[in-house]
Amino acid sequence: MRLAFFIILFSFLPAKLFAQYQKNVDLLDVWTDTTIAPGPENIRFNDVFGFTHNNINYAIIGSSIGTHILKIENQKLEFVDYVPGKYQSIIAEHRDYAVYQKYIYAVCDEGSSSLQIIDFSYLPDSVSVVYDSDVHFQISHTIFIDTAKAKLYACGADNFGMKVLDLTDPLSPTLFYDFTQVNYVHDCRVVNDTAFLNCGYDGLQIYYFGGGIPIQMGVLDFYANQGYNHSGSISESRKQYAFTDETEGTKIKLCYLTDNLGDIKVDEEFATANFADNVPHDVVLYENLAICSYYKEGLRIFDVANKPIREIAGYDTFLEDSNFKMNGAWGVFVFKSENLILISDRQNGLFLFYFPIDFFENGVDNTVVTNVPFMDENSILITRNNFVTDNLFFTIATSNGEVVYNQEDYKNWVNIPLTISAGAYIYAIFDEDKMLLESGKFVKAN
Repeated sequence: MRLAFFIILFSFLPAKLFAQYQKNVDLLDVWTDTTIAPGPENIRFNDVFGFTHNNINYAIIGSSIGTHILKIENQKLEFVDYVPGKYQSIIAEHRDYAVYQKYIYAVCDEGSSSLQIIDFSYLPDSVSVVYDSDVHFQISHTIFIDTAKAKLYACGADNFGMKVLDLTDPLSPTLFYDFTQVNYVHDCRVVNDTAFLNCGYDGLQIYYFGGGIPIQMGVLDFYANQGYNHSGSISESRKQYAFTDETEGTKIKLCYLTDNLGDIKVDEEFATANFADNVPHDVVLYENLAICSYYKEGLRIFDVANKPIREIAGYDTFLEDSNFKMNGAWGVFVFKSENLILISDRQNGLFLFYFPIDFFENGVDNTVVTNVPFMDENSILITRNNFVTDNLFFTIATSNGEVVYNQEDYKNWVNIPLTISAGAYIYAIFDEDKMLLESGKFVKAN
């Protein structure tokens, strides 16, 4: 087991708006719009996406009436603009988004819909619709843009197969290929023309779209704990792929990729403690973390670098009583460099979280030599070992043993209090039985 600590800097702004399951994440803000008429099961919202423009992060969340765009500033969500969907109805429950160049591409999976292209170049002032057409399809369940190849993949376009559009001219999409080799593609992730297609009960299909006719590279249509193959994510190194089955009682699957995609198989499975009664939805995979939206269980984060894979953080966004298993957390989007996570909840809107992603992804040395000046007023003390243990106690004392701070809460890191004076301090971390897990020293500068 690895043991490490480091000081991480960020603007600490807790916002405990709900009192429910919360572990190792900070809820920063929540946005909702109760003026939207609720549909069945009080559903108002659907997918979430994000992008950065002129050094400002923006969030996109879909609803039954269209597309809502918010600015993320000072760890707060600020509504900016709204684009009506071509089809608006309380049964418009599926919208999806992708970004290419200075445009948002938006689709809906219900009614007389269309492909909308939204120009965001004038943000933070406003956005504008510059294309709205059903010439290629009316409905699509999800879309993904392979930005390196300027191709848009419209999954389940008009309820059949998948259409691939050429975005060489981003405002004039043309049909590149009408993919019918699989009856229905629910979602996909594509890297340099290699597409991982989530095809429901037809499993995972891998195709290469770099030539004329797509070439099948691999297929995974029979595996343990199989359900409706829903969506997946490829790690940045392209060495791992994770996918979810949108079926009650299924676990999230992790595959280790080789150059031979024909040998793809499920290498690991992981899930929440109560997975048998719940349904996973989407996953974002990094080298060491899997960040998931888990319907009625909300945001869940897993450490996939250590075995067995463990859930290390989470927040339940859905508090209502409901027998329907697919209420609650729907989409997940991550601003990795800012350690920010977005979760869209079907009933409750958009949630913004902080979690120290960079600690897990970038790694730290096993020891830290403290040199003055070492800390500033926003410093955070965190240990990797803590994330496999619950109910921790933190103590900070002066070098002569005087205790100046105690902490016991849902987080496995401690916000060094701003009130302590400059000087050398000793920290200690205890488990729930008050057994010492770790201790060390740090220096607070003037």
